[in-house]
Amino acid sequence: MSFEDKFDPGETPAENPASDPTPAQPFSELEPPQPERPKPLLARMLNGLGLSTSPGVEWGLDWLQVLVVAGLLAWFTMSYVVVRMEVPTGSMEPTIMPGDSFFVDKVSYDLGLKHPKPGDIIVFWHYESAPKCRDGFLLWHWGPRHGCWVRYVKRLVAVGGQTVQLKGDCKVTINGKPLDGPAFARCYEARGRMGTSVWKVPPGRYFALGDNTENSSDSRYWGFLKASEFIGEPFLRVWPFGRLGFMNGYLGSVP
Repeated sequence: MSFEDKFDPGETPAENPASDPTPAQPFSELEPPQPERPKPLLARMLNGLGLSTSPGVEWGLDWLQVLVVAGLLAWFTMSYVVVRMEVPTGSMEPTIMPGDSFFVDKVSYDLGLKHPKPGDIIVFWHYESAPKCRDGFLLWHWGPRHGCWVRYVKRLVAVGGQTVQLKGDCKVTINGKPLDGPAFARCYEARGRMGTSVWKVPPGRYFALGDNTENSSDSRYWGFLKASEFIGEPFLRVWPFGRLGFMNGYLGSVP
């Protein structure tokens, strides 16, 4: 028998059922079932009260939930960690110029991680007896102006137990020794009710001056600070952009 007799090209080979592959299933049938996306917390609360919520309402509640959480985080941060402050006067020139805006480190004082020392720039509450403030909410104000607590920024010069004196020669002395260093490289004017007299800072109190003592309301006029009046220390200037950066000795910045 010839090769042609054994195999006819026109014949179709018999199909082998054992070798016939099973038809492929659609890809979607091979995917594991996806869990249903949980509803927003506010939607679940409404459902628990017997109120139904459509997908559109749930989408809106989801965004509302995000905004509420973001607002709470911002409130917590600005209340207990940092606070943004803008300086309206030139009492701290040239270190802090009018219009400068910076963040204040609050948590270091609150947790006892840092303690105020001479040379530090500090932010604190000071009661202004002059009628500067009015009652109000956001952009609405009413009633006559009255005294109130306002935020001040000055440089700490002396702490409890130290004596301080402005001698009239642009120098400030602590315990009889002139202060030196970059934080005190400026002229200090002997003005206010202090004059050139020697003051001793009581325990638990602090003495602060503005860097620009020609135009500064500070301890020379209204006396000593209490620790309870401290807010924190400026650490990051955010405006103007040309002076953006750390300050007050943070991360090696100029004191």
